[in-house]
Amino acid sequence: MRNAGKPAFENCRLIDPRKQSKLGQMKTGLSTLLLSSFLFAGGTGQLRSENTAATGVGPTLPSLVSEKCSGCHPPPQPETMPRYAWEPTIRAMLKFMARARVPITDTQLQGIAAFYTGNSPERLAQLPDNFADSLLKFKKIRVGNPPSHERPQVTSVKFTDLDGDGRKDDIVVTDNNSSEVSWLRKEGEKWTETKIGEAPAPVNSTPFDFDGDGDVDLAISAMGYMHPNDKLIGEFHLMINQGGGKFDQHLLVQGVPRITDYAPADFDGDGDMDFILAMFGWRETGGVGYLEQVAPMKFKLRTILAVNGCMRVIVNDADHNGRPDFVALITQQHEAILQFTNQGGASFTNGIIARANYPSFGSSSIYLVDLDQDGDEDILYTNGDMMDDNPVPKPYHGLRWLENIPGGQYQLHYLAGMPGCYCAKPADMDGDGDLDVVFSALYFQWDQHDFPSLAWLENLSGDFKKFTARRISYAPSNLANIAIGDANGDEILDIIGGGMHVPGPLERVGRLTLWLGQGEKNRPAPKRDGE
Repeated sequence: MRNAGKPAFENCRLIDPRKQSKLGQMKTGLSTLLLSSFLFAGGTGQLRSENTAATGVGPTLPSLVSEKCSGCHPPPQPETMPRYAWEPTIRAMLKFMARARVPITDTQLQGIAAFYTGNSPERLAQLPDNFADSLLKFKKIRVGNPPSHERPQVTSVKFTDLDGDGRKDDIVVTDNNSSEVSWLRKEGEKWTETKIGEAPAPVNSTPFDFDGDGDVDLAISAMGYMHPNDKLIGEFHLMINQGGGKFDQHLLVQGVPRITDYAPADFDGDGDMDFILAMFGWRETGGVGYLEQVAPMKFKLRTILAVNGCMRVIVNDADHNGRPDFVALITQQHEAILQFTNQGGASFTNGIIARANYPSFGSSSIYLVDLDQDGDEDILYTNGDMMDDNPVPKPYHGLRWLENIPGGQYQLHYLAGMPGCYCAKPADMDGDGDLDVVFSALYFQWDQHDFPSLAWLENLSGDFKKFTARRISYAPSNLANIAIGDANGDEILDIIGGGMHVPGPLERVGRLTLWLGQGEKNRPAPKRDGE
């Protein structure tokens, strides 16, 4: 087993989701619910357990730090950020401490700053670029409309069947620069991209059938303005497929915290479609919302949980009773994955599946899939968000797998390190009958320390206990979103990547890039500069 870039310490803890625990209670700490987390011992392929509550990482935290720095997240260890970042971070936290009415004197503040600056590294270690060669052969091409800005900002890409021909070869694209939702497809020998909808800062558009007529409808989660703010400018749009590439667009929600995702299902069991909304907000606004369809095309929004940073929501059935539940990824200072369980009538309880041990973890995506194909649903989990006040790659960025094990619990596996790791999708890339994983990075410091922006994990054992990380591409960089499907109808899996080039140098820019699978192996390693 190859475990490239594995950090020396673990940094995510698992909590029994059967023990109901509201996220608001997390703000006082939840050490009593902590289970043993699991990680791979370096290179041996054997599992080792480590109780992070008991052992921690780094120096023992002074009681002052534990008292003052645990109001809304677990107190972080000094080595999670470089030395120069601590003083401005601590100063920024004063505002939040004041809002939470946490008293602190100048002497106490100086003591906390001295502890963190005195015990943190001058710079963080870099993850080594030591992935194996791809073995899979791809033809890389640029597709879609030319970028309207020197910094393309594609926010999502999804394979689906928009034209109803029975093939999922259509790609839905959302673009922050153009504020458009578009349809990318191959027509003859040409790739065409057509506008089908619009919204301010659209960030996601998951395909589903809203009206039960058998075709694919869409909805748009929109932030209003993508860059960080707490304004109530979020919007949610429904796009009903009329056929022939036409969609009837309806604005369902506006004037709420910025929305980043949605999950469609009949949550109240009354026979029509409702939605869970991920209202990210920023620092002071946000929430998990339930949008109930109270009459045909009439909706009512209520907040299930008031919390900032909700980034992803995905439908599941955790208790196997036929009622739709959902999983939520809560980022910002919370860095947690929550299970919301439907008690009937869209009344939800929630429990914490996993929570990172510190607020700089940078959670970026989750994906529900039976990765080891044992009949239950696991969670792929990436962390690598660098779009914050401390925009440096962390040695704990990468890809993890939360394996669903008997008893309603999860076992944590570290899979691969990748600076800026942002998205992961499962697929049988090599056609051997088991699931592999393709993963990508929104990494914009490649000019200082190079690393692949796109890679895949080859499943060597079928149950994903043995695997090899393999590089695919270094350019374009900043691949915040990827999707896997058969774009050209040759029955070989392809990869579409969307570039999110807000920061960073411009030598590896790309708006929409398609890696067409060639069905061949033994490809040499990709070139570094522009490939």
